Amino acid sequence: MHQSLRHGILLVTVPARAKAVRHPQYRRGLLMLAAAYCTYPRKGTLIPPKPALSIADQVALLTKRGLTVSVQDRKLLETILTDNGYSRIARYWRYDQVNSSSGSKSFTAGATVLSLVEAYRYDSALRHLMSQGLEVFEVTLRSRLGYFMSMGGAAYTYRDLTTYRPRGGQNSSQNTACADLIADIERDLRRAREDFIMGPLYRGDTPPLWDAMEVLSLGSVSKMYSLLADQTIRYQIAKSFGYPAARFAESVFRSMTVVRNVCAHHARVWNRTNIQVPPPVLNRLKTEPDKTIYQGTPWAWIVVIVDMVDTIQNNDNYSTAMWDLINTKPAYVDGLKHPKIAS
Repeated sequence: MHQSLRHGILLVTVPARAKAVRHPQYRRGLLMLAAAYCTYPRKGTLIPPKPALSIADQVALLTKRGLTVSVQDRKLLETILTDNGYSRIARYWRYDQVNSSSGSKSFTAGATVLSLVEAYRYDSALRHLMSQGLEVFEVTLRSRLGYFMSMGGAAYTYRDLTTYRPRGGQNSSQNTACADLIADIERDLRRAREDFIMGPLYRGDTPPLWDAMEVLSLGSVSKMYSLLADQTIRYQIAKSFGYPAARFAESVFRSMTVVRNVCAHHARVWNRTNIQVPPPVLNRLKTEPDKTIYQGTPWAWIVVIVDMVDTIQNNDNYSTAMWDLINTKPAYVDGLKHPKIAS
């Protein structure tokens, strides 16, 4: 996306606008970008620092802005603010505010402490279940990639640049990507404190790949798959996950790495618009008429994770648990299928 700011007006180039028309995730990105330029003060503007507020003052501020806080709910609100933090919870209650993006922080009529807590707890439960599925994915990817690469002769050459292939020619940025991957692998190995890694490194040897897979970051593992020179291995792994091609699997793995980090840092999934690496979704999983819900949305993440875990475990236990959770709160599903920037 190409943009510039002239005389305080956001300008977006034609290619970016055209792409936004075709792809909802880019359209949402444009809206976020425009909102940022319209909301954030210009560089050099003096903004007084916000004062630190006690829990009692935070409750008073929310009450002043129109949040209904009954005597019974006050203790709950104080506990939520103490244990989770005002800034974190604010990401959820902005959907119950009149127009937070324009600076108005007043709550809509009917907004209560229980309605805010309900959305927060729903997202927490969803994120927890997604994390369980992503654990299955991560362990499986590490195991399968380590096995296939080792059986293909790379058990001790995974630290060599020749194991990976730049796909864009000798002068391509892929060359840099391969070098960066080797640097990442070396960093991960140096940071490891397990004896089965430290021992070989101390002797000047290379730990076998099946051991190294236990300490490499998921980002490094995903990049190893993406840059692996042996296309047969890439295809074997893709097929083992039920994907038609290595490039398709590569995109899924990259997206799963991103959402895994989102969940690991306890970030919000519900109504999340900034999906940095959208996952491709198999056509057989696009069962609803509105296909935009599978393009750069939390719903796309969920659909891909559910199908992946069921495929790996060869049963529908995980998908049953996920759909049961989602169906407990139908009102929140739209925030997964059509996430929106808070007004």
